[in-house]
Amino acid sequence: MMCKVLIFCCISAVMLMTTAYGAPLSTEKVRLLKALIRDLKFLEKSKDNIHLDLYTPNEKQECSWRTLQCYLTEMDILENEIEDEDVHNLRNIKKNLQSLMDLMPVGTGCKICEANDKKKFPAFHKELNNFLISMLK
Repeated sequence: MMCKVLIFCCISAVMLMTTAYGAPLSTEKVRLLKALIRDLKFLEKSKDNIHLDLYTPNEKQECSWRTLQCYLTEMDILENEIEDEDVHNLRNIKKNLQSLMDLMPVGTGCKICEANDKKKFPAFHKELNNFLISMLK
């Protein structure tokens, strides 16, 4: 009987810690996030040449899937504006955003992409980079 109580207490403690600190990220999520952040750095040199207004989400972590979906949709628009040498990096970003979305649950109560403010590419780039970094924590 004492052993069962001890096991139950240990399981409860682990559940409370997971709730308080969040579940650890899978190695696949970490790999995708690092690849996205790295590929975004390659696009940074083009940010002064891109003159688009793009929907730029500013959602909380609970809406990560919807936020990533919005960024992915805006990447399609961006593909027509970037220089040829950056197309490969942008396609990698799009592929990795989709792969990351596939690993995440769809949030509820999150606003649609078009409900976000439109911002110039440098702000869009910065917000996406900051969002991805926050997902690593």
